[in-house]
Amino acid sequence: MANRALAGKTVLVTRDKRQAASFSAKLRAVGAVPIEIPLIAIRPAAAPEAIAALAGRLGEYRWLVLTSVNAVRFFFPHVSLPRPLPNVAVVGRKTAAALVEYGVSPALVPDDFTAERLAAMLAPRVKQGERVLFVKGDLASPTLPEALRKAGAAVDEFTVYQTVPDLSGREPLLALLRERKLDAITLMSPSAAHSLARLLGEEASALLSGVAVACIGPVTKKAAEREGITVHICPADYTTDGIIKAMEQYFSMEGR
Repeated sequence: MANRALAGKTVLVTRDKRQAASFSAKLRAVGAVPIEIPLIAIRPAAAPEAIAALAGRLGEYRWLVLTSVNAVRFFFPHVSLPRPLPNVAVVGRKTAAALVEYGVSPALVPDDFTAERLAAMLAPRVKQGERVLFVKGDLASPTLPEALRKAGAAVDEFTVYQTVPDLSGREPLLALLRERKLDAITLMSPSAAHSLARLLGEEASALLSGVAVACIGPVTKKAAEREGITVHICPADYTTDGIIKAMEQYFSMEGR
């Protein structure tokens, strides 16, 4: 029998509007009631002309590194395909799937979906002096480019999008929390955790009492905890499917 522990549970989806719909659909499929209130917004960080100019010089690079779906979304529309591409490395399955929509198969996808793991796998494959293009968001960790430079690569970093707080849903979120209408809040990035803490302010502890906070992975969990937010759920599989399964396990426990 399928796990129905989330049936009837009201779950806050805090992703950017473009990415919230697919997660909400998965939650509905297991019986949950998703409410979408974005805590972050994703915006372009470079002019289309600048992106297109860089895309036209991809032949200069041995590796192209993309660590998020948004990096693909903002960069690849400017890549003229079919054309020879560098070897492509990505952090996880979602980013790989976004590339497949352009007919591109990544050469390297780590088994653990973190920048640290990708750095550990890619560094031995990079030769001295080889050029690497790292297409990223403004909040990307410096871990990967630093590791590649230590391995001898010449790394160019290009910020193609930026993540900004979205506080437009403050009043409806406060109302939901004050009326105790949320069973769980999902945080899918450190920036979402920061935005939630900023939005709730000094009331955070009281407002979140009795609400299960679920983080997509350990990096987001650490960010939430640094903000003083207690985290109840953190999956081993850092995907939307993983966080749903972890929430099901949590709510399966007696008394929840």
